[in-house]
Amino acid sequence: MNVASDTDTEARGVQVREGVLHLRDGRRLAYVESGDLSGTPVFFIHGNPGSRHMRHPDDRLTHALGVRLIAPDRPGYGLSDYQSGRTLLDFPNDLEQLANALKIDRFALFGVSAGGPYVAASAWKLGERITRAALVSGAAPLARPGAMAGVNRDYRTAYAMAAWPEWLLHPMMAMHDRQVRANPARALAGLRSQASADDRTVLADPRIAAQVQGWRYEATRKGVAGMRREAHILAQPWNVPLEEIRTEVDLWYWEGDSIVPPQMGQYLAARIPRAVPRFHPGGGHFSLYSHWTDILSALLRSAD
Repeated sequence: MNVASDTDTEARGVQVREGVLHLRDGRRLAYVESGDLSGTPVFFIHGNPGSRHMRHPDDRLTHALGVRLIAPDRPGYGLSDYQSGRTLLDFPNDLEQLANALKIDRFALFGVSAGGPYVAASAWKLGERITRAALVSGAAPLARPGAMAGVNRDYRTAYAMAAWPEWLLHPMMAMHDRQVRANPARALAGLRSQASADDRTVLADPRIAAQVQGWRYEATRKGVAGMRREAHILAQPWNVPLEEIRTEVDLWYWEGDSIVPPQMGQYLAARIPRAVPRFHPGGGHFSLYSHWTDILSALLRSAD
């Protein structure tokens, strides 16, 4: 097992470093470190679609807090190799190998949207290694009554399609991905047209718009197999005993989010013993950008 750094750049104290870890089973796991590389480690778990490039575009915010942000590509995304038949509970093993390779003993977790279930799984499975966790607009189990309450029409369709057999889902996802990659600006405009007023304001920032387009484009560099497998995973029962998670878990949700509405956070808050509900009026699915500093600051409170 070894770590290979692709780039290491620094400007005005802000650092960004890319790397690839060779896992025990031979797969490659790509990641990006940003912020303060000597700071407090926080692993950032991207959404779906997403990639290691997903973060706030202003790395100075992360650096100012003394945070070493580490964002891996999940299997099949970006530069990370596809993992056939992977499950939700496979990811904590990859994350643990990455932490070990980087010589990090304890760390915080920050998961967004479809990254939320992986934070829950890792917080349970890695136990004492986790200092604190945050699920930000984090998806709750979909295989339950009332899971679609407050979800907009397009995402109701997407969540329903996630339960399709993978062989049937693949060509649909591949066709949509070709359209997005052929015209990223048009795809972003379509996203803005369905977003909340607050989200439209966030996405009007050209730095954020460019960042969103960038991590989305990188997500399917190797095709849609990783995204397809992820859809299958999210549609299945988690098999994570939420009641056994022992770390504090911040739950960040916004009233204006119709992709992952607050009822998903309420479901998790009722089951995670040390949940810290942080439910806000307004906002939307991209409120992580406007609350970036608040989220990281809360994660640092329990960091050693």
